[in-house]
Amino acid sequence: MAIPYDTTNAGTSVRNALRHSSINVGGSYKHIEDIQVKHSGAWRDTKEVWVKSGGSWRLVHEGEHFLFNVTLNSSGQNDWSLSSYISGQGYGGNKIKGLVTLSGGITRRQMNLGNFSSDSIIYLRIEGGNRIQSRGGDGGNVGNNGNNGQRALYTRTKFILDNGGIIAGGGGGGSGGNNSNYTYNVQQAYGCQKGSTCYRETPVTEFVPGGGGGGGAGYPNSNGGAGGEPGYQGGGGDFNSGGSAGPAAQNGTSNQGGVGGNLGQNGGDSPGGGTPGSSGTAIDGWSYRVGQSGNNDGDIRGPKNN
Repeated sequence: MAIPYDTTNAGTSVRNALRHSSINVGGSYKHIEDIQVKHSGAWRDTKEVWVKSGGSWRLVHEGEHFLFNVTLNSSGQNDWSLSSYISGQGYGGNKIKGLVTLSGGITRRQMNLGNFSSDSIIYLRIEGGNRIQSRGGDGGNVGNNGNNGQRALYTRTKFILDNGGIIAGGGGGGSGGNNSNYTYNVQQAYGCQKGSTCYRETPVTEFVPGGGGGGGAGYPNSNGGAGGEPGYQGGGGDFNSGGSAGPAAQNGTSNQGGVGGNLGQNGGDSPGGGTPGSSGTAIDGWSYRVGQSGNNDGDIRGPKNN
């Protein structure tokens, strides 16, 4: 089988990282996918090839994989699934080996590399100027909690990371502030004697609005939370930054909302209001990263877990 990423744009580092052996043909080395051995008069495909080098055995080739090479060069707000992609390419349930590239200055909202067999491996390359970046959480309405940001990359399949761009969880939404009441006295005139005017103080209570929380940074933009009245809402989060906190009126004990979190950061807290939203996970499946190449881990913003 021809190697689908045996091209100049993939580079030798990809083929070597995915353990493809080379043979010398006419003075130049060519990578191969299938290696066969003759056993009991019949040629059989090998699953693994090991060589002894410096007194130690080293795995140099893995065969019998479904091979793929996909380049994503357009932005998208839906969760991109490797499983869905290779199913459309004839995948029939075997172990996999291949290259996923983000190129062309794009942003993907979320990416799912799936849960393939333990001997599968993916080379994930994010070229400079490209991102896997999820949506930030909306800001909390006044008196309510901010919403959590979303995760960017999910995998339960081993992968090699070559990150020249950004992988970022969405920022958490800021918490909503709180409303309050403000009580003060006013003097009211009344007739107490003929030809005289008397005054008495009367308490007056007014509603004092608090601010909504700012939305977290991410892709696409998030919404700010509603304030106690129009004009007190939080700002929406944009591609790079969390939204501003909704203001609070000056009188009384109301509070402004919390600011929206930047990429990979929790939302801001508002005293007396709700709870801020947490940052979305940048990579859910960090323990499945089995190596680095090229730009290595690069710019990762937000938690890395599992």
